[in-house]
Amino acid sequence: MDIKILYCDTWNYQPRARSLRFDLSEEFGYWAKIVPGDRGAFEVYVDDAKIFSKLDLDRFPNDREVIRLIRKIEK
Repeated sequence: MDIKILYCDTWNYQPRARSLRFDLSEEFGYWAKIVPGDRGAFEVYVDDAKIFSKLDLDRFPNDREVIRLIRKIEK
């Protein structure tokens, strides 16, 4: 499974992306790739499919929300 977190570098969302990467590592045992982006983005992709978008939802993911979304994909 390939997980990528695209974060807005302009708004300094990198710490949030790193925190999510750590949580995903703790849960699944491997590091997600974090990639700088723009426009206020905070997007999470699994195998190139977008599973979370701050731009679409106008909010950051809730606690463990991304983990729950990935678990749904695994089933």
